[in-house]
Amino acid sequence: MTVLHVMPNVSRAFGGPTESLIGYARAARTQDIDVHVAAPAVSSSDEKWLHEQLPDVAFHFFASAGQHAYVVAPELWTWMWQEANQFDAVHVHGLFNPVSSLSAHIGIARDVPTVMRPFGTLSRYTFSRRSALKRLYFALLDRPTLRRAAAVHFTTEAERDEADRLSINFEDRSAVVPPPWRGEATAPDMEEKADRPTVLYMSRLHPKKNVQGLLRAWAQLVADRPDAQLWVAGDGDDDSVQRLHDTVATHGLGDSVSFLGFVSGEEKRRVLREAWAFALPSHQENFGVAVLEAVAAGLPVVISGEVQLRAFMETVALQHCELTADVAALMCDDRGRRTADRP
Repeated sequence: MTVLHVMPNVSRAFGGPTESLIGYARAARTQDIDVHVAAPAVSSSDEKWLHEQLPDVAFHFFASAGQHAYVVAPELWTWMWQEANQFDAVHVHGLFNPVSSLSAHIGIARDVPTVMRPFGTLSRYTFSRRSALKRLYFALLDRPTLRRAAAVHFTTEAERDEADRLSINFEDRSAVVPPPWRGEATAPDMEEKADRPTVLYMSRLHPKKNVQGLLRAWAQLVADRPDAQLWVAGDGDDDSVQRLHDTVATHGLGDSVSFLGFVSGEEKRRVLREAWAFALPSHQENFGVAVLEAVAAGLPVVISGEVQLRAFMETVALQHCELTADVAALMCDDRGRRTADRP
């Protein structure tokens, strides 16, 4: 069996979606499934990294134009139209972007069983932003393919439940398959912790991640805990990053907030070892791979109620809470221990 995965972005900076693709591809290879990946071109360093992670996977990179969710890749679509029938299935990741949306149409038009993975984009939060444009795009491009897809792939039950309000009848054609976990759990070494109480945020710097809310909460926290520090690890577009720096300046947080940029490999392992706690305050998060990485590193985690991994966190009896302005109550009082007792 040969499966083609289509991704709108496979760079390391894309974070969880790229990590989950790697997990799915490795799992498929254990079943002797041949895996191909088609995506817009990435940097040479990212391409090298991908080949190191997935040496048995065939990558097909294509020139593209645009940025963020507005990337177009005509060469990819032409190649798909010509080559689609050599694959037993096409697995399209993401909605609301032309690369994924038109690739799904091509897979279906070429009569290849096509699986669609929404990436959490069917949430109320997604439709609340630029709602008129989103609804028009959805009606014209994504709703028709979701109705005709062979299957729809959700990563959590919560994601599927939220999508049910769209009346597309996913019930007989949907499956919940979380990303395979690729890491290893380790016991925290308290001697390696940072000298100051340190909270780590590690994800994309995108408005839906609510880093602005985290910074506003942090401004209240450091009034009581001036020794605390926040590490913001991740990358984003220039405007989003600048707005975060402006917020830090406005609240006078320069001494307690550090922007680490995108971290990977040993640098990622280091910040996970040294942090005291982890926070992910997203407005919407259909899974949250970084949360698993933090848990595996032995960190207490603070997540918003919109992180749909929350149900899983409950099943493994891990503490979670809403991230609000009183986040100070959820901070570690001693290394590796919480002061908060609330659920």
